[in-house]
Amino acid sequence: MEHQPEKEQQPEQRRQESIKPYVKYSGMAFQMIGALVLAAFGGRWLDAQVGNNKPWFTIGLLLVAVLATMILTIVSINKK
Repeated sequence: MEHQPEKEQQPEQRRQESIKPYVKYSGMAFQMIGALVLAAFGGRWLDAQVGNNKPWFTIGLLLVAVLATMILTIVSINKK
């Protein structure tokens, strides 16, 4: 059994592997921002439709969006 030397990675392959985490995490950031924006607009619309003086739907939807994006982020980071 011969010991084969490890193949050296090509420079382009190393560059692509170093870029992948940036793309992944920047995509997650945009996903979080999008979810919060949609929750805010949806909550404001619901509050206007119901006629609430206080923004209960907006607060509720924003809390749900924050919790959901945090859970998705944790799951995504733990998954390899």
